[in-house]
Amino acid sequence: ETLGSPFVDWSHWLPCNRALAVPCERSAAFRPYTQSMAREAGWQWRIPLQHRTGNGHVYCSDFISDDEAAEVLLENLDGEALDTPRPLRFITGRRAEPWRNNCVALGLAAGFMEPLESTSIHLVQAGIARLLTYFPRNGVTPALRDEFNRLSAFEWERIRDFIILHYKANGRPGAFWQHCRDMSVPDSLTEKLQPWMAGARIHREHEELFTEEGWAQVLIGQAVQPTDWHPLADQVEGDELAGYLRSLRDAYVRKAATMPSHDQFVRAMVGA
Repeated sequence: ETLGSPFVDWSHWLPCNRALAVPCERSAAFRPYTQSMAREAGWQWRIPLQHRTGNGHVYCSDFISDDEAAEVLLENLDGEALDTPRPLRFITGRRAEPWRNNCVALGLAAGFMEPLESTSIHLVQAGIARLLTYFPRNGVTPALRDEFNRLSAFEWERIRDFIILHYKANGRPGAFWQHCRDMSVPDSLTEKLQPWMAGARIHREHEELFTEEGWAQVLIGQAVQPTDWHPLADQVEGDELAGYLRSLRDAYVRKAATMPSHDQFVRAMVGA
């Protein structure tokens, strides 16, 4: 506020505003991936580590109390809790101008992104790279500053839209999820989805973080079906496509059968 760069609040699109974090004992099911699981008024993360499992519950305080949220989290651990849940509060949004005068905001100083896609480290790295690209030689150069701010806004807003889609396109029961289905979305997200709905097209603009495949995975996974498909798809016979998919499946199955489990691999690496 001191530099006159106001905070742009996105909580009307991304209403989760609190989180609880707690470690637990490592599960026997040592998975090689993080899980994000929908809950009554938000979602839960589960991150397997070598010595423990990291857990958290991200939720909207308008739809569930802190005590209820802690109960949901503790009831859905896959090991014994090693501590009491640690509370966090946040508002999703960004600074209108991360570069103001001779000060540049990076990371959490530039804003807070709903953690569903774990983009915080990327935004720090991207901000540093952008600053190196537009760093002035002699004092503040308005044209370089303005381009830095424009590209920063573009990246933050495109990530925001991708996360909003997860909530907007849900088909879950409950007041929170109904609220997310009913909410309006930014024009930029509407424009992104229009070619998809018309003919299954997705365009990755400039240096957007999430690819066409990432958008398609969320859209198809959330049952957002286009009304038409690309005409090139008609050139592939069904039997030909089915055979190709079977060959991919068989190749993956054969390869997986020769590989160690995640636990075996990590133990071998640590031992080395």
